[in-house]
Amino acid sequence: MALVGQALLSGSIQVLCEKIASGEFVDFFRARRLNHSLMDKLKVTLNTLHAVLNDAEEKQIVNPAVRLWLKDLKDAVFYAEDLVDEIDTEALRHEVKDQTKQTQVCNFLSTSRNPFNYKGMNSRIKELFERLEYLAQQRNHLGLREGIGRNVSQRTPTTSVVEEGFCPYGRDKDKEKLKKLLLLSDNESSSNFSVVPIVGMGGVGKTTLAQLLYNDEQVKEHFDIHAWVCVSEQYDALRVIKTLIEQITEKSCDISDMNSLEIRPREQVRREQVRDVSDMDSLETRLREQVRGKPFLFVLDDLWNESYDDWDRLRTLFTYGAKGSMVIVTTRSRHVASFVHKTIPIYDLEKLSDDDCWLLLAEHAFRNENSSAHLDLEEVGKKIARKCNGLPLASKTLGGLLGCNLNYKEWNYILDSNLWDLPHTNSVLPSLRLSYHYLPSYLKRCFAYCSIFPKGYELEKETVILLWVAEGLIPQSDTGNTMEEVGERYFDELLSRSLFQRPRLDQPRFTMHDLINDLAKFVSGEFCFRLDLEQSHEASKRVRHFSYVIGKFDTSSKFQPLDGVKYLHTFFPVSLTPYDPREGEVYVSNKVQDDFLPTQKYLRVISLSRYRNITHLPDSIGNHIHLRYIDLSYTTIKRLPDTVCTLYNLQTLLLLGCYSLVKLPADMRKLIHLRHLDIGGTRIKEMPVHMGRLKSLRTLTAFVLGKSTGSSIAELRELSHLRGKISILNLENVVRAIDALLKDKNDLNEVELEWGYKVLHDSVKERQVLEGLQPSVNLVKLTIRFYGGTSFPNWVGDSSFPNLQVMRLSGCSNCSSLPPVGRLPALKELYVEGMEFVTSVGVEFYGGNQPFQSLEKLQFREMPKWEEWLPSPSGGESPDFPRLKELIFDQCPKLRGSLPTHLPSLEIIRVRGCEVLHLPMGTLPWLQMLETNFNGGTEWLLEMGHNTNRLQHLTLSFCSSRLSFPTNGLPTTLTSLRIQGCRKLEFLSREMMAKLTSLQSLVLTESCDSLRSFPLGIFPNLSSLTIIHCENLESLSVEGGADENLSHLNSLFILYCPNLVSFPDGGLPTPNLTSFEVCGSVNLKLLPDRMQTLTALQELTIESLPNVVSFAQGGLPPNLQSLSICDCERLRPSVEWGLQGLVSLRQFWIEASKDLLETLLNEQLLPATLHTLWISWVWDLKSLNGKGLEHLTSLQHLDIAWCESLKFLPKEGFPASLSCLRIWNCPSLKKRYLKKRYEKVAGIPCIVIDGEVNIL
Repeated sequence: MALVGQALLSGSIQVLCEKIASGEFVDFFRARRLNHSLMDKLKVTLNTLHAVLNDAEEKQIVNPAVRLWLKDLKDAVFYAEDLVDEIDTEALRHEVKDQTKQTQVCNFLSTSRNPFNYKGMNSRIKELFERLEYLAQQRNHLGLREGIGRNVSQRTPTTSVVEEGFCPYGRDKDKEKLKKLLLLSDNESSSNFSVVPIVGMGGVGKTTLAQLLYNDEQVKEHFDIHAWVCVSEQYDALRVIKTLIEQITEKSCDISDMNSLEIRPREQVRREQVRDVSDMDSLETRLREQVRGKPFLFVLDDLWNESYDDWDRLRTLFTYGAKGSMVIVTTRSRHVASFVHKTIPIYDLEKLSDDDCWLLLAEHAFRNENSSAHLDLEEVGKKIARKCNGLPLASKTLGGLLGCNLNYKEWNYILDSNLWDLPHTNSVLPSLRLSYHYLPSYLKRCFAYCSIFPKGYELEKETVILLWVAEGLIPQSDTGNTMEEVGERYFDELLSRSLFQRPRLDQPRFTMHDLINDLAKFVSGEFCFRLDLEQSHEASKRVRHFSYVIGKFDTSSKFQPLDGVKYLHTFFPVSLTPYDPREGEVYVSNKVQDDFLPTQKYLRVISLSRYRNITHLPDSIGNHIHLRYIDLSYTTIKRLPDTVCTLYNLQTLLLLGCYSLVKLPADMRKLIHLRHLDIGGTRIKEMPVHMGRLKSLRTLTAFVLGKSTGSSIAELRELSHLRGKISILNLENVVRAIDALLKDKNDLNEVELEWGYKVLHDSVKERQVLEGLQPSVNLVKLTIRFYGGTSFPNWVGDSSFPNLQVMRLSGCSNCSSLPPVGRLPALKELYVEGMEFVTSVGVEFYGGNQPFQSLEKLQFREMPKWEEWLPSPSGGESPDFPRLKELIFDQCPKLRGSLPTHLPSLEIIRVRGCEVLHLPMGTLPWLQMLETNFNGGTEWLLEMGHNTNRLQHLTLSFCSSRLSFPTNGLPTTLTSLRIQGCRKLEFLSREMMAKLTSLQSLVLTESCDSLRSFPLGIFPNLSSLTIIHCENLESLSVEGGADENLSHLNSLFILYCPNLVSFPDGGLPTPNLTSFEVCGSVNLKLLPDRMQTLTALQELTIESLPNVVSFAQGGLPPNLQSLSICDCERLRPSVEWGLQGLVSLRQFWIEASKDLLETLLNEQLLPATLHTLWISWVWDLKSLNGKGLEHLTSLQHLDIAWCESLKFLPKEGFPASLSCLRIWNCPSLKKRYLKKRYEKVAGIPCIVIDGEVNIL
């Protein structure tokens, strides 16, 4: 049973009546001879129905007939909205026609595609009137009366984040019990970590308790690393691990950084192709490295997944932490808790007492007021608190409701409401129904719409508001506030009432508690349909708002539940993770945009964001006259049809990241209601003419100037409401002088000014242009690129910009000096790059005494003539950079002399391509990361060892002289060491290696030519070893007593070491090795013995080993998940490998070996559990043996690449499980299969041939 809220109808009816009564509407009707008297009758009927809505909302609780009547009325009101919007749009079209003054021929052509049917409109109005009149008659039979119901006062909340200063009523004992468990340094667990499972019903406060523990100061100090993941119902292992890494490192997790071993072009291509499947392995390796040997506290909040295999894979990663590490798991499922816990008992979280519920309710009801001022409410308040059934969520939301009217009569009315007596349908608590029931009408509509978002989805405030505006849920304000500002106020009110939550105050993302999400879905009823991953039931024909969780391949079958739906307003795919271009691509069936969407004539919102096969929009998009919101971000769309410019209601057009888009339609000026246009990341060459006519624009991320056509920069003057970010590009095309173009745009906080790269500069003119582009003093971020003036205007670096935090000066090649940016009081990040004529940085840079008081990051790049950096005029009395944390020099080949020595906060130094720069260390007490060209010699290394006691990451690059490490070795705090291009460097002695007890990662690249044998097991805690292009390395050895140290090693990569001939006798004593790769060792004949003993190994790659004939005589590692055999021409598969028994093997890559491939297929040696198979660079392969694939019943992805002789796919077809077939650079196959889906590939959901995608 779903209740249809009066507010869902009230607001719509009010807007309809206002539109019908408006002078513009009446004039348009009379001028077109439409039946205005019928519209008058329609308005009267709507008002009649509106008058009984309050009574209907109350009676629907107990009367199913009233509930059905309300649903019928809601459907009719939706139809009326569409009808009135259609008339409104026709009137708007005439307004645009008059404004743009097009010729009669042009007007005819632009409207003839979808002419307005005046004659049919009268009959449609009559049909609607009869439908509403019937419902009006029914109201009498149902006994609905006018003037019934009461309104709750709409007091504006005093704070938008009520969680601040939150007091955990009733949870002190729970917190202390669990805190003792967390702080227990030694426990009975045989594993390095323990799980604390917290179990309880929804809304009982599991997450809140976990937050209290996670943020406790003692707990924070006890663990070295901390991370929190909201898992939710849609379990995604990749997202969970990625989030853990990002929280540990406090930066975005760049998967490409983890695969930094690309050497040859072919290897790079191979890695690029497998990226989306191998990301999991890369992430797991990264997480192991992060937790290795460290005590950690992780929280897995709201875990639902009951798959023990998924948990076991995650659990294995946690075992690499130090003993005493802890994982808090919150879950509603006792089954989940039973298999995650080991030694620590399951903690059952009980409900709150009635007294604690009252205290919590009172805190949210009275907010900043003293509750003693309302003693008359205490008795009734405590009675309401008892009805909360001990659930904090219910107490908070009811408190938010009651706080809107501190009136005894209203509180008593809520206490006596019939809603308390309803059964708990669909997990919706009566207390939550009440919180919704008494919301102000304007909030009800917005809240119900949020049912389109799945559980666990992170709401972006701006996106939600733009959707509300597009759906007509935000009215035009009488107070002068914009719709976006009104929407923001609505959002903050829902947040203050605990219907939205903000998990972290330092992040601008919001969530809905699962039970609140259930409530939204409940109240939106059949009009909102969310297609979750496990859901497939048919949608109601009345559905207006549709959303779904985006998948890898969204085939047409996914949308079958929408068969028969004709009146969609919203088509909105969602993803539980933010967009990341490094992650796998997603595709949607061509039938969605070609067949399904054109039938949905009433759409307000369309999103096709992220789909890589969206290359165009059909011309028929112009028929969707109701559209307000189009999101094509991160698609490969190449053009927008001209018919987009007939969408006169369009408010939001998002084209972010559409890198194939080079042009906007010429008539963009007609979109007079456009408010948000995002073209960031496109390749648009110029703006269309008359962009200044789009006076409603608030967001314009880029303005591109053409050489002789398109909009001039003066058009920006007309766009007075711009806010946020703008990039003004191709400024060399400015023709006339400009003055104070941006200075009065106070809401622009990020400005980028860019001239063309490698154009002929007019320094005087460009100085004038930059002078005229002075931004508002509210600016937060400024970028100037390729400016051709010889000096900067006075405003650049002026202290009158008190909020400027980030500045980037890039490619300003004619400037011989830097502006006085040291005077900027709030500047935190400064990037200076490509300043070709700067030879000295000195007084002009600092701008006076005590400069750079806020600067945290300073980067200089590509400064080819820069020779000296002079100290500031302060004379060293105080630090010039008191807060500087990161200092970067890259490609400054002539820079010499001393750098600032007093850097008390410095944590990171990176120096690359600075051949003559010496790096005196001074005292750097907080230095943690150092990357350098290593030009300082042994003395410099000695100084570093003495003056840095926190150094964790050290990279030494491209030293040319013969050097050796100091006798006392490197700092023992090091956790990672990378040496590259230092061929004459003597490697560490065994004594030095043994002292590096914290070292976890070692990378040697083209270094240490004297190294003949690498001693495995000398480093006490090494977990990752990579050796690349070490020309003279002949062997890896294991010395006595090293076995314990080798138990820490989990990844080993030996790449392009041509003289490597042997591994340790008896195999690798590395029981926890998970990744092993050997590549390009042309003299190697034997791989390690006893491979079957490597039971932890998950990923194995052998490549370009021409002399290896056989390996794994005793069998392959039993738990292998990924296997790559590439370009090993003499290698033949053997039954001894035991491939068919590798039940964990999911990925197999075969490259450049026809005999190996044909043997595997002919003898059916591949395991049936295989998920992904790659076949590449098999030049002489002519056909595939389909019988070798028939038994692969789990195969989902098959890639075939660079097989130029391959002409035929298997005549037997492919396994029914195959979801994606990708073919690259196979010309014969392309010719045969690209244009037509032959029978043998007809059932495959996704086929990609040289980038051309075909989705069923």
